[in-house]
Amino acid sequence: MANIAAARRYAQAAFELARDRGEVSAWRSEVNDVATVLSESQLAPMLADPKIPLEQKFAALERVLVVSPLVMNLAKLLVQKGRSLDARAVADAFNRLADDYEGIAHAEVTTAVELPPERVAAIERQLSERFGKKVIAATKVDPSIIGGAIIRVGDRLIDGSIRTRLKLLRRELEGAR
Repeated sequence: MANIAAARRYAQAAFELARDRGEVSAWRSEVNDVATVLSESQLAPMLADPKIPLEQKFAALERVLVVSPLVMNLAKLLVQKGRSLDARAVADAFNRLADDYEGIAHAEVTTAVELPPERVAAIERQLSERFGKKVIAATKVDPSIIGGAIIRVGDRLIDGSIRTRLKLLRRELEGAR
């Protein structure tokens, strides 16, 4: 299990460095590459093994990672500190910081049926206007909501589903008896 507090500290330090250098979007991609190699690749167990010498781990990193020198330093630091398996948590925290900095919000849009791309784009535009940020929507299909949509943006929930409307109507009718 990733140490979330430590991952946030590494991400914050990396983000500040990337921001100060004006390289947030480039770092975003490279930090994700680091996370893939350190915590999800076939090399991950070797990089996390404390019995293997650091020099051997660093050599493997330099063979497989094509990233800027500062991002390579982050990768080596995570390996050196025994936090290579936390790299995905670091990347996720970095991406949240980068999204906030770049004014990007993510929405999860749940509908009863799959939406065509132009409808998803229209929802993104409407949400972007409402929240004052560029909104990127990920869609999910859940037939149990019957119709309408449930939209989650950060900690905000917009429930326009038929299922919820029916539940509310049922409560009103039961209360009127």
